[in-house]
Amino acid sequence: MKFVIHLIVILCSCFLSITGQATPLPDEPLIVVMGEDSFPYQYVDNDGEPTGLLVDLWKEWAKQSHTQVVFVARHWHESLDQLRQGKAQVHIGMGKTPEREQEFDFTVPIADVGTFLYLHKSLQGKKSIKELIPFQIGVVAASSHEAELHRIEPQLVFKRYESREKLLAGVAAGEIMVFAGLEGYLKDPASSQEIAANYPNTARIQIKAMQFVPAVKKGNLDLVDRINKGFTALDPHFIQQTERRWLGYQRQQAGIVISMQLGAEPFVDLGVDGLPHGLYVDMWQLWSEKTGIAVDFTSGDMNSSVDDVRRGLADAHIGYPESDDVKTGLNRAWHLYTVKSRLFLFQQQLTDLDSLKGKRIGVVPTAPYLVELRKALPQMALRYYDNMDAMVAGARSGEIVGFVASGAWTSHYLLLNKGWSDFSQYPNLEFSTNIYVLTRSDDPGLTQRIANGFNNISNQEFADIENKWMLNPKDHVFTQTERHVSLSPAEQAYVESVGELKVGYLKQWPPMEFMDEQGEFAGINSDIVKLLKEQLKLKLTPVAFDDWHSLIDALQKGEVSLAGSVAQTAERQQRLAFSEAYWPSPWALVSQLEQVSVFNIAQLAGQRVAVVEGYHLVAQLMSLEPSLKLVIVPNTQAGLAAVTNGNADVFIDKVVTLASELKTSHYPTLKMSLLSDLADQHSHIGVYPQFAPLVPLINKALALIDAQHQQQIYARWVSFSVATESAKYLQWLRYIVFGVIILCLVMVAVLLVNRRLNREITQRLVAEKRLLHVANHDALTQLPNRALLDDRLAQALLSHQREQAHFALLFIDLDGFKQINDQYGHPIGDELLVQVAQKLTKVIRGSDTVARFGGDEFVILLNRVQDLDAATQVADNILQALSSPLLIQGVSVSIAVSMGVVIYPRDGDTAIGLLKKADQLMYQAKSCGGRCYRSA
Repeated sequence: MKFVIHLIVILCSCFLSITGQATPLPDEPLIVVMGEDSFPYQYVDNDGEPTGLLVDLWKEWAKQSHTQVVFVARHWHESLDQLRQGKAQVHIGMGKTPEREQEFDFTVPIADVGTFLYLHKSLQGKKSIKELIPFQIGVVAASSHEAELHRIEPQLVFKRYESREKLLAGVAAGEIMVFAGLEGYLKDPASSQEIAANYPNTARIQIKAMQFVPAVKKGNLDLVDRINKGFTALDPHFIQQTERRWLGYQRQQAGIVISMQLGAEPFVDLGVDGLPHGLYVDMWQLWSEKTGIAVDFTSGDMNSSVDDVRRGLADAHIGYPESDDVKTGLNRAWHLYTVKSRLFLFQQQLTDLDSLKGKRIGVVPTAPYLVELRKALPQMALRYYDNMDAMVAGARSGEIVGFVASGAWTSHYLLLNKGWSDFSQYPNLEFSTNIYVLTRSDDPGLTQRIANGFNNISNQEFADIENKWMLNPKDHVFTQTERHVSLSPAEQAYVESVGELKVGYLKQWPPMEFMDEQGEFAGINSDIVKLLKEQLKLKLTPVAFDDWHSLIDALQKGEVSLAGSVAQTAERQQRLAFSEAYWPSPWALVSQLEQVSVFNIAQLAGQRVAVVEGYHLVAQLMSLEPSLKLVIVPNTQAGLAAVTNGNADVFIDKVVTLASELKTSHYPTLKMSLLSDLADQHSHIGVYPQFAPLVPLINKALALIDAQHQQQIYARWVSFSVATESAKYLQWLRYIVFGVIILCLVMVAVLLVNRRLNREITQRLVAEKRLLHVANHDALTQLPNRALLDDRLAQALLSHQREQAHFALLFIDLDGFKQINDQYGHPIGDELLVQVAQKLTKVIRGSDTVARFGGDEFVILLNRVQDLDAATQVADNILQALSSPLLIQGVSVSIAVSMGVVIYPRDGDTAIGLLKKADQLMYQAKSCGGRCYRSA
């Protein structure tokens, strides 16, 4: 019996010992093992510290449960081994799979995460996992991705990597085209931009939505219960904030909300469809594609859109012109763009800025470049306007000679309001304003996510968006990089093997293609051929043809290998290979001026229609309208002649060709109309079937032709066609030049006669400028007088009320000035006033104003002060500047001042009220003995 009792005691002791090892006491540290590179959930930062979303949740758990936690970071498969071997009590969080449930016990889930297959952009057409069977799938060894994918599709083949870092290195090296990863896998700043660009979020396929679940060794249910209680007690608000800090958004939301201002096209506005559009909107939509995070826009004016971010109604501001002078109190998350502002002048061309001295220009009071503008134009007065409408109206009424505003925004406004021809830009004066994405300072996770997303956008992608919206190249910020076609070794070998190829073209089909005066291949298609030669290193020799029919026949027989501007029809596809469309080629018709305009084929029923022989259009016209009477002509010139001579009612050809021909004076009785039935037509490069493997390579080269490049090619050859016609009128041009010379001699004589009158006008203008200066400035000190102070004070009230900002007024009176005048005389007193004015000017900023109010009184206007302390600091500087005696005409004169300091709007919201209050405070200072200041 005693033996049985002893045995029971021993067994109980062993059980308690085992339990004690598995479940540490509250005062013992809990060893939590984690993966070292699963960004942003569990990883080791650059300082070697464990960090991530799960780490922060566990730290809060430790506080709630009064438990010391020690984190141990390992490669993923090693982290599982640590838990199996009992070297750690808990795994920080893993995906729950049937295999893992057999060896671990799991707690409640603590975070959600999506797992995805990231596909190379060349595989974007793949929409299901089954389609990826031919490709190796890159996975981190021992991750749950492999088991889950194997359950979905057993035939998949995997390539295993020890860590995420080595997996991404394999991706960058091109070892794999598909890899598995967590949501946010490519948001790590360490991930290269090239990987992010080649594996876009739009090409990924979801594996499953999973959860991170802490795990313990099998059988340790007490620890499971303890962990569950701690996480259940966590504040939901803390969990939301932690998710937002690491993921950049809350999972309960569909994405992030961007606040935007209206009326700033082409940067940001609502389109005619009511949807947001503009440069900034396109940048954010590309950011959304790169990050996989949806964005939604909310609109308002400039102030309310910023307030939406402050109040938490929006997550970020789309782009705001914040500067050191104009601060919102929000965090600058990303430098989105730089806006260039210029001087716009009404109905005048400017050669230099000196001619604007003494005149007024307009500006919005919130412009961040006001200080720079005052420095650049010190002799000009500024007038503030609330909006562009008011500035343009002010220029038209003569209040101002022009205004400074964003070049792109103003150009767009003037074009829409038919005012473009009335204003000109002065190119030599430019101000740059940085535009920032703004977030709240308590949202560092979103700030980092925004920066990471924009970092994954290449300069070329930004340039493509900018090229779409910014019409003036001088407004561009992003530089277009030279793009090239990249050929694989096999493709290069094929190009070398084909040798020399012949390209067919028409001798007389301008501006698309023609033979120039030197007998060389010219026209739009010649530039396309040049592009193919440069990008693909093809050896191409042009061969000229008289008519289209013989050219197509030669291409189908293989006598030439390539030809441009070939329509892709079902019949031709049986005999030729075709590139992608590279040039718009709508059809039009020409008819006599007196004929009724025709816009569709049905209107041509029963008429004689001329068409070039060999055009695929012949069959198409007969199918659309069988009653047509076709007149087959060999080329464009013959078709136009047929209509001119009455042998055909209309002639149909490409719009670009007809437009080029009708610009000449050969066909004054013809007009052109666009055919709506045939407007959606495009040109292709036709390829003889033997060289069909060239088609994908040709398509790569053609893809380099963007809208801007296309416009440059078109402008070059259309202008060339017009220029060649001008030679026929060279003789007339000589007569005109001779006449102009005679006219110039007459004008010189007139100018000499009027020279005296011009001199008198110049003197009058100078006198008017002097009178304007005298009217607005004190004659003795050259400071602004009371009239100019009233104007600047009115402008300050307008601008600071709009910005809800503060400005200060200092009312200054010289102590004992009358006694100095009596003792030393008025010349000394006048010089004293001049020196005091100079010292007052030195203690203020360029954007502030010192005015002589009258007698020995001065007023200082301090714009955009933070608070009363900033204003009193200026007052202290004034007292310090005047603390030493002044040497005037050999006489040492001491002077002191009394000052009253007021702040708008605290001490008043009108000019009269502020001046009256400052005057009262000045007298309070004087009654206290002077040499001091008083504030309310």
